[in-house]
Amino acid sequence: MFKLIGGWGGEFRSFTQYFNQLGIHHRFIYPHTHHQNGVVERKHRYIVEMGLTLLSQASMPLSYWDHAFHIAVYLINRLPSAYHKNTIPYEMIFNKYPDYSFLKVFGCMCFPHLRSFNNHKLDFRSSPCTFLGYSPHHKRYKCLDSKGKIFLSRDVIFNESSFPFSVAKAHVSSPPSSVPSQLLPLGVLPIPTAHPNPPSHSIESIESLGSLSQSVELNSP
Repeated sequence: MFKLIGGWGGEFRSFTQYFNQLGIHHRFIYPHTHHQNGVVERKHRYIVEMGLTLLSQASMPLSYWDHAFHIAVYLINRLPSAYHKNTIPYEMIFNKYPDYSFLKVFGCMCFPHLRSFNNHKLDFRSSPCTFLGYSPHHKRYKCLDSKGKIFLSRDVIFNESSFPFSVAKAHVSSPPSSVPSQLLPLGVLPIPTAHPNPPSHSIESIESLGSLSQSVELNSP
């Protein structure tokens, strides 16, 4: 019978029944003694930091943390491990080298082929989406459209230098700028804006006009 030391938290208790079926005795560490399970704690921190880095690079909110952490584990399993003398975990399990040509930048803009998802023959064959990762059951990419729907597609074109969430964030944060009159549509006049620093002689000019009007009234018959 083998023994495995797991964490005291509930995230490890779901494995107890599975371990019992394999003849593994699942033991838990005492609360507040994380150093007893240092390997798992460091790996957990590694996954969290990599996932947060992927979210930050793509300017995506924390609500997509599950997709970022999933792709972080996907990448870790295909990177050389110093603990195993720079051997790739994927190669150790499946006895073959991983396919790195399938990897894409998380959160980048992508254009999946959507013909099989269309309800009408005149619908667009593709639309701008956000790359969320890889399907766990198929060799396909997960693509998120602007309406929040996720598509699984194998035929996808990627623009790995553009991030839709970053562009949307820039549009929201940037203040509205004045549009040159030559770029406005025909028949549309630009909205006049107030001068930030009105000329200093404007008040003097008004006062002089007032005194002039008074002198005219006094001299009038």
